Amino acid sequence: MTKLAFHIDVTRPAERQVHIRATWSAPSAERVEFFLPTWTPGSYLLREYARHVSRVCAYEQGTNRPLACVKVAKNRWSVEAAAGGIELRYRVYTHELTVRTADVDAHHAYWNHACLLLWPRGHRDAEAELVVDYPSEWTLSCSLRGEESSTERHRRSTLRAAGLDEALDAPVLIGLTRRLEWQVDGVDHAIDLDGLASVSPPPTLTEDLAAIVRAAKGVFDDELPYERYVFQALFSGEGYGGLEHRDSSTLLMPRTSLTTPTGYRDFLGLAAHELFHAWNVKRMRPAEFWEYDYEAENYTRLLWLIEGWTAYYDDVLVTRAGRMTHADYCATMAKNIQNMRAAPGRLELSLEESSFDAWIRLYRPDEDTRNSSQNYYGNGAVAAMCLDLGIRRATGGERSLDHVLRALWQQTFEQGRGYRLEDVHRAVTDIAGAGLVEELVGLVAGSLDPELDDWLRDVGLCLEARDAGKPFLGLALKAGTTRVASVTRGGPACRGGVAPDDELLAFEDLRVSNSTWQTVLTSVASVGEPLAVLVARRGVIRRVEVTPLAGPGIARLVLDPTATAAQLRAREAWLGADS
Repeated sequence: MTKLAFHIDVTRPAERQVHIRATWSAPSAERVEFFLPTWTPGSYLLREYARHVSRVCAYEQGTNRPLACVKVAKNRWSVEAAAGGIELRYRVYTHELTVRTADVDAHHAYWNHACLLLWPRGHRDAEAELVVDYPSEWTLSCSLRGEESSTERHRRSTLRAAGLDEALDAPVLIGLTRRLEWQVDGVDHAIDLDGLASVSPPPTLTEDLAAIVRAAKGVFDDELPYERYVFQALFSGEGYGGLEHRDSSTLLMPRTSLTTPTGYRDFLGLAAHELFHAWNVKRMRPAEFWEYDYEAENYTRLLWLIEGWTAYYDDVLVTRAGRMTHADYCATMAKNIQNMRAAPGRLELSLEESSFDAWIRLYRPDEDTRNSSQNYYGNGAVAAMCLDLGIRRATGGERSLDHVLRALWQQTFEQGRGYRLEDVHRAVTDIAGAGLVEELVGLVAGSLDPELDDWLRDVGLCLEARDAGKPFLGLALKAGTTRVASVTRGGPACRGGVAPDDELLAFEDLRVSNSTWQTVLTSVASVGEPLAVLVARRGVIRRVEVTPLAGPGIARLVLDPTATAAQLRAREAWLGADS
C-alpha cells in the first residue's frame, strides 16, 4: 500500500487554484514535518513557492479529527502525529505562466510538482500516488506512468512516482492540447501543443524533431537514455523559456514563432537545448548535483558545461539535422560572439565564478550585470566552440568535443557517480592531450577573450565587424524607450557622466526617440569630438558632454568564399552537410 498519496483537484480551473489533499499513512509517535521545495532544478534561483500556499489544515485519516499543524519555517509545516495517519488539506494559487512555476485557468493547467507537493521530510524515497481530477474534455500530459478513468463530471489520471526526485522531475500539462507522435530507434516521442489558438504547427514538425533527436543521439554514440520522451510546448502571446526534465521538457514561446523561418528555427533550437539536457545534467551531472537539496542553493562551478556546452550544441544539432543552413548557424553564433564582446563582465568574473554566482546574479540582473559578470549560456557556448575546434585541430579532425562528452559519460554516469572538474580534464586529456586542458582552463577560469579568427579559419569561416568605426557611446536602452538600461564601464557614456535610468532627450539639441536615437547619433556625432547630450535624471534636466569612440562594430560570421577543400571538409565534419 502506498503510504504517500496526493489528490490534486483542478476541476474548477477558472478559480486559478489547485485544491490538494495529501495523505501520509506511515505510523509515527512523533510530529511529522512536511516541506515544499523552494526551487526547481535547471533554474538556479530560490523561487519561494510556499508564498502561494494557503493555510494548511491537518486531520487524522479515517476519523477526520483535527490535528495541530504549525508552520515552523517559510516552507515547512510540523503536524501532530496520529495513529491512523495524517491528511493535509490546502490550496495553491496558480497564475504564473513560466516553465518553472504553475498556471491554471479556464483553458489549461500546467505545473511543476515543486510548486504543489508537501512532502514528509526524511522520506525522500517514499513512493507516491498522484490522483489528478480535471475537466472531462481535457487531456493530461506527464512523463510519470499511470492510467486514466472518467466519470460523468470529470476525468481522472492516477500517476505514480518512485520518490521525491521522480515526482519533481515530471511536470503536468492538461488542457485542449494537440499531441503529435513519432519514434526514433523504436523509442516513443511526442510533443503536446498547448495555447496555439488558430495557429497551425508546421507540417514538418515531427520530422524535424526526429532529426534533432537522431543528431543528439549521435553526439553520445549510444542508445537513447530514456524509454519515452515528451516535449510539453506552451504557447502564448509572449514569453520565452525552457526547462529540462529527465524524460520530458517544457518549452514556452510566442505562438507566432512557428509562423516565420527565424522563429521556427529558434523553436527547434530551444527544443534541441532541452532535449540535450536528457544526457547533460539530467543523467550525467556534477557530483554536487548528484542528490539535490530542494530547500537551499546547490552550488557548482560547472554551469559553463551544463548550460554553456548545451547552448553550443543546440544550434549545432539543428544544423547537423539539416534544419539550419551553415549560413544560418553563422548568424546565430555571431550573436553569441557579439554579446560576449559587448559585455566587459567577461573580463571581471570567469565562467567558473559566474557559474557559482548564478543564484545571485544571472536570474537577478541589474544595470551593472554586464559590467560585473558574464552569461554562462552564450559565453559558455563560445568557449565550447573554441574547445571543439581546438580538439579537431589537435587530432587532425579525428576527435571532437563529442568524444569528450562520450568519455565523460562512460567514466562517470555509467559508473553511477557525478563528475568533478578533474574528471572533465581527464576526459579532455584522453581525447586530445594535456594541451587542450590548458586551453579549457584558459577559457573558463580566467578572462574570456579568445582569439576566434584562428579557430574559425580552420573550418572556412571569417569573423568580420559591420559598421566598425562609427561613433560609439557604450550604452543600451530599455526596450521601446529612451531610458538607459546600462552603461558600459569605462566607455564614453560612463566617462561623460551618463547614468543608468537616465532618459535620453537630445543629441546636440536634436530630439531623439527610441527608433531614431542611433540615426541622430550618426548624423551629429564624430569620433573623438565632444557631443552635447541632454538627459532627464530623477526629474531634473541635465546636459552632459560625451566624447564618442570608434565603435567595434557588430560581429558577423560568414562563409569564406575562398575556403579550401580541406576547410570545407572540416566544416562539414563539424556541422554536417549544408542544407
